[in-house]
Amino acid sequence: MVDLNSERGKSGRSFDFLGFTHYLSKSRKGVKVLKRKTSSKRLTRAITTMHSFIKQNRHMKLSALIDAINVKLRGHYLYYGITFNSRGISRFYFHVKRCLLKWLMRRGGKSKWSWYNFVLLTERWLPLLKPFISNSYASS
Repeated sequence: MVDLNSERGKSGRSFDFLGFTHYLSKSRKGVKVLKRKTSSKRLTRAITTMHSFIKQNRHMKLSALIDAINVKLRGHYLYYGITFNSRGISRFYFHVKRCLLKWLMRRGGKSKWSWYNFVLLTERWLPLLKPFISNSYASS
């Protein structure tokens, strides 16, 4: 068991459990608090899974593909969207967006996406679900 009250050896005082890395840090008020972020192994696995999903389903109509991606994004945000983990879910969103552009560019035909048109697609026409915190300390 990890002793979170110990001051010695701060660098090695973290552990992975249920897809989160738990570590001791200070809040903005200077109080010690247990923080959680997405485990690097789980983030890598989620990005790889989403990459292969988009690769295998890039033939779908664009609206259906983005709807399916949004379902997966919502599930990820509902589980990993906790206090102190906004950076982790934002990184996941960025990687999904980058992967989607990569596989849209490889769909064939003459459709070449500029970054400007892709941003319009993912923010206005068929928006991707933006990261949100679903479970915070303030709500409990």
